[in-house]
Amino acid sequence: MPSSDIQADHSPTPDQVKPVQGLGRKAIIDYLSMIGFNGLVAILSFGTASVLLRLLGRESYGEIVSLTSTSLFLVILGTDWTVQAVVRYGTEEFLNVGQINQFFWNRLWIAFSGVLLIILTSPIWGLFLKNFIGLTIEGMIFILCYLPSQVYWSHLQRVMPAISHHRLLYPLLSLERSIVLVTIGVLYIAGQLSVVYVLPGYVLGSIVAAGVATWLVRHQIGRPRRLDWPTCQKIVKFSWPMIPTVAIGLLSTNTLDYLIIRRYVGKAELGVYALAVQISGMVQQIPQVAGQLVAPRYVAMRIRNETLGLTHFIQKKVIPALWVWSMCCILGSILVSWQGPNWLPENYMILTELVWPLAAVTSIVPLWYIVWGPLLTAYEQVRVVMWSSVVTGVVNLSANLILIPRFGVVGSAWATVLAYASTNLCAELVIRRKGIRNIPAIGWLIYLPMLILSLISTLMNLRHGMLPLNR
Repeated sequence: MPSSDIQADHSPTPDQVKPVQGLGRKAIIDYLSMIGFNGLVAILSFGTASVLLRLLGRESYGEIVSLTSTSLFLVILGTDWTVQAVVRYGTEEFLNVGQINQFFWNRLWIAFSGVLLIILTSPIWGLFLKNFIGLTIEGMIFILCYLPSQVYWSHLQRVMPAISHHRLLYPLLSLERSIVLVTIGVLYIAGQLSVVYVLPGYVLGSIVAAGVATWLVRHQIGRPRRLDWPTCQKIVKFSWPMIPTVAIGLLSTNTLDYLIIRRYVGKAELGVYALAVQISGMVQQIPQVAGQLVAPRYVAMRIRNETLGLTHFIQKKVIPALWVWSMCCILGSILVSWQGPNWLPENYMILTELVWPLAAVTSIVPLWYIVWGPLLTAYEQVRVVMWSSVVTGVVNLSANLILIPRFGVVGSAWATVLAYASTNLCAELVIRRKGIRNIPAIGWLIYLPMLILSLISTLMNLRHGMLPLNR
């Protein structure tokens, strides 16, 4: 789920800020550059998953997925409630003074405070995970070691787009993935390849990537500074509605899906499902990167009161692009369903059954990434984001608990479809009810053809007994 992994206007100083009129040539170049490097990130991630699946097997890879995703789950819980403030105040500070020193360090101290709280409460949640998924001592040690480095690296990832360093983000992510892949290669050559030795590679990757990123943006973030209470109060005051939002919104993440799948289906199926989600996520990065580019533009146009220009941009540029995207998802699903059985190994045939629900998710997510998420942030409608996340989390958790025990990983995929659909529908309904006329009511029915085709495909699979019924 939109978890989710915010861009600033490309001008570094206030006197260089120009009116935003659609996506200019520079923005298009930025987008293509980011897509290219994102493709490299996706290839490295897919390569890592494929190598681990081949060398360690589905169960061991499922173990790695569950531990890394649990760590990210805790990172999001402790830090992501201030993400909207990055777009709002981080972008504003950079536009005004050409630096983000004050916001960067104060948000980091807030993030580390959240991590400290998570570490202090580790005996409680560690016991729960031990009983729920069989968390081992080694797994707990990895999570506690991974948390601090991942929190700082995640903080940098959130901030870099706001200081016009979005082009650097994906090369650094490629570096992180490369270190993990190299670690696996070294361990394989040394004959020491195992889950216990692979996990430190993830910690090393985040440390190196964060270190390089810090050096590259040192002029924008400046020297470390002490905690500034007025700035922290401003960030907390703006972000506090997001605390329950993030907590409940975590119920709509893939991490929750993984935990429930491991509980009711098994680590082997989890490994295959994680691979399918990763492939889907590779495609979803295209609209996600586009959303990162338009988010600061929405903020800039909002600050300049260019409401008509923003409405025109969404209606004339964004909506037609979303239609084209949905059609591409349909065509891609047809192709994979047709050719998939001819080249997939028997143990991975479930991927052909996952293609339609995951394609439905892929067709829906751009509406949040490109439209509702950036718009609601620009207009400071944090509570609307909160309610959308609450609804999404409740829908995802309920659907997972109902569908996974019966339909296995395919049930999890359809739970994700329902969750993403509820996110956009809730935003649409709340905005219409509140009557915020500056925010255009976009409409959600443009995705109905994709949902109908996905439902027909799944019903056909059920009819022919192709879905695993785990009773």
